[in-house]
Amino acid sequence: MYGAELGKHFEPGKLARTCTPCHSGHGYSGTPMLRTWGDEMCLECHDTGTAVPGRRELLGMGSGARPSDVRSEFSKPIVHRGARCVECHSVHGVASIPRGGIDGLNVGRQKPSTKRGFSFEAELCLACHGSRAVSAIDPHDIGLLFDPTNPSYHPVLALGVGDVPSLLPPLTSNSMINCTDCHTNDDPGSTRGPHGSRVPGLLGAEYTFQEGQPESPTTYALCYACHDRKVVLESDPFPFHDEHVVSGRIPCILCHDAHGATAARALIRFNEPTSITGVLASSSGRLEYVSDSVGEGACYLTCHGKDHDPLGYGPGFSEDGRSDLPLGSSAHPPVRPARRRVPSTDRNR
Repeated sequence: MYGAELGKHFEPGKLARTCTPCHSGHGYSGTPMLRTWGDEMCLECHDTGTAVPGRRELLGMGSGARPSDVRSEFSKPIVHRGARCVECHSVHGVASIPRGGIDGLNVGRQKPSTKRGFSFEAELCLACHGSRAVSAIDPHDIGLLFDPTNPSYHPVLALGVGDVPSLLPPLTSNSMINCTDCHTNDDPGSTRGPHGSRVPGLLGAEYTFQEGQPESPTTYALCYACHDRKVVLESDPFPFHDEHVVSGRIPCILCHDAHGATAARALIRFNEPTSITGVLASSSGRLEYVSDSVGEGACYLTCHGKDHDPLGYGPGFSEDGRSDLPLGSSAHPPVRPARRRVPSTDRNR
């Protein structure tokens, strides 16, 4: 049960005995009386078929013990480097989850942490991938992009902003997502979690980073796991998804940052000092996405050989994205500097 004080290692039938499968006598030198050293201690059981000699008798196989196969995940080309098992997992179990009633398998709900000291999975991930600086923006600080005071973000730390018509049931605007909904094993039938994947970014499904790739349910399987492909391409408030992604073969990542944006709507980061690469300023020198509400906006940039100065949608723009309004009108708003955020020391605690 999630939130229980003792973990699955203490469930009857999972292990033939409680402590001695891991701890033995004086133990391996430099360890807390473990039978062997480091991650190999965990992988001796978390292996295909628990085939390591001498381990089978330690498991309660007759009662259905089936340890997840993590070793094979670490043999994939993309793995979670720089972390040991015990940095993400409390092997004796995790403390009770505050606010109660959280099921880690429910879609659209926050998953509990696998490590003591953290209530939810996202808090655990951000302990390493969160704030690293106090006085300056760190581009590696993913926590800055999830900040609920931003104009747009994926709902990892808080509920999302506004309605998202493309969401697939049971997801709604009141849903939240987790780091491992995207960063996980790419084999759905195998153990979940950010151990290993064949997809760059340690992703659980295909998500192309390259221009020129044909759009398909497979090419953007990661996005289409939550967002209705038909709605995105045919009836989304932004009317040019089909033109960009299908006709122009422009990847989602060229415009959107899947974590969040600190200075613009729709997960777009052209306005930031850490803007997405592959996009240049427009002929007037502007590099900016301007939008104050759903269904309207303007891009000032040069991308895929086309000058947007601006190209837009909504009031004041024609079907081809051009504007006949004079400079200084609502379609040509003044340059607004990117909002630079300084992370606080307790942002992810």
